Amino acid sequence: MNYRHLHQQLARLRAMISISLFAILSACSSTPVAQRQQYDFGPWLAETPATPLPGRLQFSLTEIAVPAALESNAMLYRLQYDNVQQLKAYSQHRWSMPPAQLLAQRLKTRMANQGSDVMLNTEAASLFPVLRIELEEFSQIFSSPNQSHAQISLRASLVKGRQLLAQKSFQQKVNAASADAPGGAKAMQEAADASIDALQTWIKSLPLN
Repeated sequence: MNYRHLHQQLARLRAMISISLFAILSACSSTPVAQRQQYDFGPWLAETPATPLPGRLQFSLTEIAVPAALESNAMLYRLQYDNVQQLKAYSQHRWSMPPAQLLAQRLKTRMANQGSDVMLNTEAASLFPVLRIELEEFSQIFSSPNQSHAQISLRASLVKGRQLLAQKSFQQKVNAASADAPGGAKAMQEAADASIDALQTWIKSLPLN
């Protein structure tokens, strides 16, 4: 047996294995790692100045109540064509803050621009009506793999002291431009703005004075 020849073959084999391993590791290290994306509702820019109200709307806002599924920053969706009762979360896409905080922040900004005073509940709970919101649904719903819409469902109660002045449920659906997280985030922002507009119209219609 030619041991010298065998040794040369083994050396070449080891070199080929080393080169292959290096190529695999280089390819892995050069593959871009998916970065987690965060979304909010973006800045709200009024198209026209707010119209002055005959009587300035004033009320305080409690912390928005949510089910356990909405306590985190997760962007949630449902597959209506598969199992609509199962909430799923995007792995690489999240909200910048929990939905209740996003909605409360947007509500204060949007209503203040329209001439309303939205205060913390601790500031004037005994002087002004208190708005309580229960956020029931805040998710992107896929009717098919290529079609989805944002859906927000909430219940609003207006109380003063121990008296319930009014209560109403609201639901907004906005079609997403694309069946993915970015499309859902944009549609959710539009659904939130529509929900706030509906809330404000409802409150203005109530005899609060």
